[in-house]
Amino acid sequence: MAMDYITDQEQARKRTGRLVVLFSIAVILTVAAVYGLVVLVLKLGSGEDVVFSWWQPAVLLWAGGGTLAVIAIGSLIKTGQLSAGGRAVAESLGGRLVHPDSRERLERRLINVVEEMAIASGCPVPPVYIIEDQSINAFAAGFAHDSAVIGVTRGCVEKLNRDELQGVIAHEFSHVVNGDMRLNIRLTGVIFGIMAIGFIGYILFRFIAPSMLYSGGSRGRDNNGAAIAMGMFVLGICLIVIGALGTLFARLIQAAVSRQREFLADAAAVDFTRNPMGIAGALRRIGGIESNNMTQAAASEYQHFFFTPALHTLMATHPPIRERIERIENRPLSDEEASAPADAPGRGMTAAAAGFAAGGAAGSRNLEIREAEQVRESVTRFGDAQPAHLAYARALMAFIPDTVRDAVHEPIGAQAIGLLLLIDEDRRVAGRQAKIIEEQAPDLVRAELMRIKDQVLPLVARSPEVRLVLADLAMPALARLPEASADQFLAVIQALIHADNRLDRFEWVLGRLLMRHLRHHGSQRTRDTAARRSLDALHEPARLVLAMLAWSGARSEAQAAQAFKVAAGAVNLGNVDLPGREDCSVDALDGALDQLEGLRFRDRGRLLEAAVDGVCADGHATLAEVELLRALAAALDCPMPPVLPGAVKSAG
Repeated sequence: MAMDYITDQEQARKRTGRLVVLFSIAVILTVAAVYGLVVLVLKLGSGEDVVFSWWQPAVLLWAGGGTLAVIAIGSLIKTGQLSAGGRAVAESLGGRLVHPDSRERLERRLINVVEEMAIASGCPVPPVYIIEDQSINAFAAGFAHDSAVIGVTRGCVEKLNRDELQGVIAHEFSHVVNGDMRLNIRLTGVIFGIMAIGFIGYILFRFIAPSMLYSGGSRGRDNNGAAIAMGMFVLGICLIVIGALGTLFARLIQAAVSRQREFLADAAAVDFTRNPMGIAGALRRIGGIESNNMTQAAASEYQHFFFTPALHTLMATHPPIRERIERIENRPLSDEEASAPADAPGRGMTAAAAGFAAGGAAGSRNLEIREAEQVRESVTRFGDAQPAHLAYARALMAFIPDTVRDAVHEPIGAQAIGLLLLIDEDRRVAGRQAKIIEEQAPDLVRAELMRIKDQVLPLVARSPEVRLVLADLAMPALARLPEASADQFLAVIQALIHADNRLDRFEWVLGRLLMRHLRHHGSQRTRDTAARRSLDALHEPARLVLAMLAWSGARSEAQAAQAFKVAAGAVNLGNVDLPGREDCSVDALDGALDQLEGLRFRDRGRLLEAAVDGVCADGHATLAEVELLRALAAALDCPMPPVLPGAVKSAG
């Protein structure tokens, strides 16, 4: 099973814990240095006949407390500036949002690569920013995979071919799914807090001391004023030195972590694309450039975010390019890679994905699977997308007509497609929904809906898997909506969902994904700092989610009871009596998933494994079960790649 994602995330959190210890040491040393400086100033200012002690509790309280306050306030200010997630980082670097409906050829290629990676990895499609800089570089930033942005320089877009660009983007998506972005933002905040000590020193040295010296001299004061002013000069210089040394120590810690994470991201990119020459070629191009420095002033602050160093400094935040290339090229090849020609198109394309691309989507959905492990292999790739998922993502996107893809890339069309995805097959219900759209949707959205409905509705009827793909593709365009327009769109969505006075699973999943993305985009820091609770403490919401999954894939109560027994037993819930279908309303499921967002990370793998055990209990997975699994994975911040054709069957 690919629950290595959960293990990796837990290990990343343990490493974060060790970083907290190291950064705490840096803060303690900074406090000690400030305390020693203040005590030294007091000693020099005291008379020779005064008995002086280096232990000054009152000084420690004020100097130490003040230093901690400065660091904490500085960290909070910086983290607050980055509370908008990756967008704040991109904009501080002068990045320009690339609209998915861009007609510029290279920008379209970039958007296509990012969309393929997002769909294959199970992440919402992130906004993409271009930084007008001729260096070759890229970064991923955000608090979580559903608030991430991808940024690339103009040189990256213009100087790399598609395979090389894909390798770079795959590297950045590894940072997205493995939680490196959140760690990077936290490190940035802490380092800024330590740097604030130096800022205060600079203010003392550059402004306050000269002002005191000038003021004292102009008023004809005695030498006391000049002495105090000179003391401020010295204090300012010392604080600058202390802040610089503290920052240096913190950046050394940061650089050590960053170098290791870069090796892991390189390896993940190769595993994802099965094309070592892509990312190695990009690194080789960068290595052949005389200077790959960025010109943006903020680049030094975000050095550890980038694919390669944004600036040449004495402190290396990345491994040497030559060493990265050697590791990539000396990586053992899999049997699939060894047998495939280097220029083989559609590398990693499985027979199932190829069948989908050839138009066999509807047929693949009805293929019943007898081996549960085949289902398990497809639905447990949380955070571990494979080349087959990338090939399948390409096939899915190729299946979507150009007219629909163009529409989903701009805000009006994205809203129209979101509404069309909820049109009911029942003509009476569809009539009520048409009236809601007529009364509540903006005129431009209604006009676009009428223009593309004859292409969207047959498309999703033939292949329901495309529904969530279209929803993902629409996210960047919907994120560009003004707040009032987004609220109006969500209100129409909710009205369509409840038009038939019942809520099916897809309606609920789509509504939750849209609400989560539009209402909570950029607020991941708040969720991440919530108290973490054990699975034992959250056994009731876990029980409800597992029961909902059991009912979704069962043909009978006995089958549902067996699936629930398997799942509940896997996490030792104790009570394995199946809750009634009436207890598994979507409102109850909403509340359960909201509570499970606070589940501690090491228990998330147990719950996801139990959910998969329940799905696999009867040897197959229905589309309803897969959609619920995705909603559960999203609530637990575990990106889930698409289920490959041949691993899912229709319910009924």
